[in-house]
Amino acid sequence: MALFGIFPSWGLSQKLSRIIGPNRAREVSLTAMPVTGEMAERWGLVNHVVDDSELLTKARGVAEAIIRNNQDLVLRYKSVINDGLKLDFGRALALEKERAHNYYDGMTKEQFEKMQKFIAGRSSNKPSSKI
Repeated sequence: MALFGIFPSWGLSQKLSRIIGPNRAREVSLTAMPVTGEMAERWGLVNHVVDDSELLTKARGVAEAIIRNNQDLVLRYKSVINDGLKLDFGRALALEKERAHNYYDGMTKEQFEKMQKFIAGRSSNKPSSKI
């Protein structure tokens, strides 16, 4: 943005540094260096780089993988990630632990047993990722 005389006021200086590291953020911002899709993927700015023709298929695949999961837990997980990012790491870990305890305290005995069976089965054979 330095090339265009635009001072960031929407969080760019803080968010970019936290995602790609302060040294890369400085270089990109102060030199106005273009970031390619491959660089963005490697640095963690984007999850996937696909051809235009594959974009909708990839997006639907990711969405379908999320939809197949327990929706209550998906919402809780998304919330703890978003809320934790607003805190320092130690407080974010405490938040995660607190919310996990609340979640497990609300489980029925059957839900807890189902979870234990899943964990026991997973340790014996690791499933491959579908994403």
